[in-house]
Amino acid sequence: MLTELAGMTDEQIREVHPKHDQASVRSLLPRFHYFRQGNCIVHHMFGDDVVERVRSNHADAFHTAHLEVPGEMFRLAMEAQNKGRGVVGSTSNILGFIKDQTRGAVAREEAAGEKLSFVLGTESGMITSIVRAVQEELRAHSNKTQVEIVFPVASEAMTATGESGDGSMQVVPGVSGGEGCSTAGGCATCPFMKMNDLHSLLDVVGDANKSGAVPDVLKGFLPKRRAFTIDGQDKTELGVVPIMHMRDLMKNGALSDDLVSDVQSRCG
Repeated sequence: MLTELAGMTDEQIREVHPKHDQASVRSLLPRFHYFRQGNCIVHHMFGDDVVERVRSNHADAFHTAHLEVPGEMFRLAMEAQNKGRGVVGSTSNILGFIKDQTRGAVAREEAAGEKLSFVLGTESGMITSIVRAVQEELRAHSNKTQVEIVFPVASEAMTATGESGDGSMQVVPGVSGGEGCSTAGGCATCPFMKMNDLHSLLDVVGDANKSGAVPDVLKGFLPKRRAFTIDGQDKTELGVVPIMHMRDLMKNGALSDDLVSDVQSRCG
């Protein structure tokens, strides 16, 4: 993502974040370190396949992508954005782009009616707000403009909407909020997550004992414990730190004071 941003103009970068430009993003690249050995089996199994289907079946559509989508979909939307045929950004950026394109088509008032197609590269939680916004725009005018929202996702990923009654959409394709912005399907398509069913859970509970100690029958499933520390701290405890910071961000909508203080102290 950062590599793609570094190739954008200052104006485009400021649309993503007003305090950054090409120089600041490029200066970050050599200082950005991450765990390169990590991987997600779902992305490997489904990510490329879904994006290739989007390329072949919806080549003429506008392409949008949230900043957190996997690299394949992000790259596709970036290519479209550079051609003026898409957008990469936050939820509000995507919604604004679709509304602007719809307004433009309505204003052109083509006699036969213009049909717009948008590929939505984000989680299914955005579908309702986008559809409602587009419907409001179209209902306010009497021309024949049509808008199609394409939501690409692995065929196995489905989300229950909670709606009921005739004419309601009780199930929609895609991952639900919290499973990640993934065209690959998130946890819904992970073969390892699918091994976790209610019967298996009850079996584990039945084998557990009240003392909290792991029974012999389950000890074979425990991860290997290796004595390993970083600066005197246990690696397991350190691994939990970013998860707790992320939980604070999701709960409070802001970076925690502990994280900000930690980053500032390391910057000298």
